[in-house]
Parts: sequence; structure tokens; C-alpha cells
Amino acid sequence: MFLISSFKLTKQGSKRAGNFVIMEIPQKEKYVFKDVVKITCLEGFEVVQGSGSLPHFYSTCQSNGKWSNSKLKCEPVDCGSPDHIPNGKVEEPEDTLFGSVARYTCEEPYYYMQNEESGEYHCAGNGSWVNDVLGTELPQCVPVCGIPSKPFEGTQRIFGGSFADIENFPWQVFFANPRAGGALIDEYWVLTAAHVVEKNRNPEMYVGSTLVNRERLTNSQILIPERVIIHPGWTFLDDPETRKNFDNDIALIRLKDPVKMGPTVSLICLPGNSSEYNPSEGAMGLISGWGRTENKNIVLKLRGARLPIAPLQKCKEVKAKKSGVDVKTYVFTDNMICAGDQKGVDSCEGDSGGALVLQDPDKSNPKFYVAGLVSWGPQCGTYGIYTKVKNYIDWIKKTMQENSTPSTD
Repeated sequence: MFLISSFKLTKQGSKRAGNFVIMEIPQKEKYVFKDVVKITCLEGFEVVQGSGSLPHFYSTCQSNGKWSNSKLKCEPVDCGSPDHIPNGKVEEPEDTLFGSVARYTCEEPYYYMQNEESGEYHCAGNGSWVNDVLGTELPQCVPVCGIPSKPFEGTQRIFGGSFADIENFPWQVFFANPRAGGALIDEYWVLTAAHVVEKNRNPEMYVGSTLVNRERLTNSQILIPERVIIHPGWTFLDDPETRKNFDNDIALIRLKDPVKMGPTVSLICLPGNSSEYNPSEGAMGLISGWGRTENKNIVLKLRGARLPIAPLQKCKEVKAKKSGVDVKTYVFTDNMICAGDQKGVDSCEGDSGGALVLQDPDKSNPKFYVAGLVSWGPQCGTYGIYTKVKNYIDWIKKTMQENSTPSTD
């Protein structure tokens, strides 16, 4: 029962007690039969009736001297359990009532919160979980890029090779048929060379495995392509074997489902637009893949190598051992990077489309970024040509944005 006599008149002309305020209609010092007051709950409280709720109710002075609806009361708003988020978790409070706090975290170290201040939500008076920065929008856990869970220690050449673990190159994508490589740049996107997919728009791809024999691949993540997008500047040929122009050798593959990150699977960062991301001569890069070696045409265990960035002229001067191959007849453009040396440090057949990664120029940001994609080379074990990814950043971002929704084909 509401004890009107115990209420105190406020400056606003209302009486207040407990979790509610009595708004007098009209305002009076005394109440008589048939007088009505509007009882409004304080912020964060509500009148619960059945399956619904109201912020206020009316009470009438009855002939027996008691107020109607005297059993109704203002109870704390219940926001219910906070929603769960992909690749993260929520630490639920002891109760979910008004004023309670819920804290979100991401699955570190493979995901991080896009907005650092968006982890804490409080139960608001309107029944919603609210964050000071995002409001009612849930936080997003986004994949970390460019940080292998295990640093690569090998120093030998990939063409002949230094064995590696997939944890050294967790962005490495394996293309089964024909054999090739790619780089995971987003949970929905793979970056590769155009010549890898120009004749195969439905590639069989895997991530997360050091060994690529069938038994091991069954335990890795298979990537299902939704669409393949080849750069519009790529020239298509009826017979790719006769190709001498590898300009714009770059393609994107949109995946049907997001890739789950972990110790064996993570993204490689994209380069920035500044001149710092133009690879300088002598800078050491890392490459990886399951391509051909001196002794084996079919390689099952991942290999990796360090190799230096070289002047484009070095690639132009390579003497191919294969008869009929004259490097002077090939097209060289500013969209290409030359890397390697005369000591056998190189990529080879089966490595195409894989990433040439460099340390981020920002020393405070110890990450790797994809500087190039394995494109072509006149002779394995010498200098090779890589597509210069920095020149395509605008196209990459625009393509990803325009194709961010699932295909309806």
C-alpha cells in the first residue's frame, strides 16, 4: 500500500518515495475520494504487469480511503542476458538488473577489440545494454594481422628449402589443383596471383596445415570460394603458356564463410599507402610455400626462406636455362618487385600467388605486411618477379567493400 502521508513534497510539485514519484493531478495538499495521482517510476525502474511493463500507472482515492492499484510497485529494469559476439565472450554480471555491468573480451591473441573502449556495457533504464562509445551496438572482435604465433628461424632457400611450420606463416593458403599459394588478408578474403585462378574459378583451398597430404588436409580448414575477382588490367590469353606479360597479376577470392583464426591461421597485413611501404633494395623479405625444389617436384611439407629485395634490372638480366625463353621479350613494369639472388634463394613452380612479406616500417608496430605476390621467374633459384601489392591497395579495398555481402547467384 502507498502511504501518501509519508511522502514529501518536492520543488517540482511532486511527492517521492522509494523507487517512484507521485505526480499529483491536480496538485493538492490533501486527497479526497476520486482524486487521481500519476505514479511514475524512477529511471531504471518499471511497473511489471503480466508480460508487459509500464513506466507509470494511475491510482485513485477510493471510497474506503485506500488507493487503487496499491499492490503495484516499481521494480528494477531487467536487461536480460547480454548478447554473445563472434570470436569473443561476455563476462555476465551476477544479475542483469538496472545498473549492472557486463564486460566483453576477445579471443586473444588472435582477435582484438576494434574499439579499445567498447568492452564495458551497463544495463540502462530503457532495458538495453549500453556502451559509452558504441551505444547499443555490440563490440566487434577483429582478427590480428601480421603476427605469426611462432617466428620463422630458417635461413636456407625455399628452392631446396628450409622446413617451416604453418605457425611461421599462418596466412599461407594452399591451392590443391593446380598447386599454388595465396595469402589470407581478411576472414572472408584471399589474395593471390591472377594467373593462379584465370583458368580455375573454383579453387580448392586450405589453411592451417604444415603438411598438405590428403590425411592432414582433412583436419585443416577448407575454404569455399564464393567468387573470384581478377584485376581488370590482367590480359587473358587462350594459351597461358605463351604469356610474356604478367602485369596486374593479382586477384581476390571472396569466401563463402569466415575463416576461424588461431595459432595456425591468421591474417597478413596489407601495406599502407605511404612511400615507406615501397620495398627498398636489400630489405629482407620472407616467402613460403609448397613449390618445387631441386630434388622434388611434389613437396608435402611447408618451406620458407628469407630473400632480399633486388633492383628490377637484376630480373631483366637473368639467363634462363630453358630453351626458347628470352627474358628480354617479357614485359617489366612498375607493378613488379624483383627479389632473390644468385645463391638459390627463390620461389618456384607451386609457390605462385603466395605472399612475399616484409617487416612493417613502423618499428613500434612489429608486424609483417604483404609486399608482393609470387608472379613469375625465368629460372628457379635466381631472381623472381612479385606483384607489387602496394600499387593495388585502392583496388583491393574497393573490391572488398563492393563485394562485402554474400552472393545471390
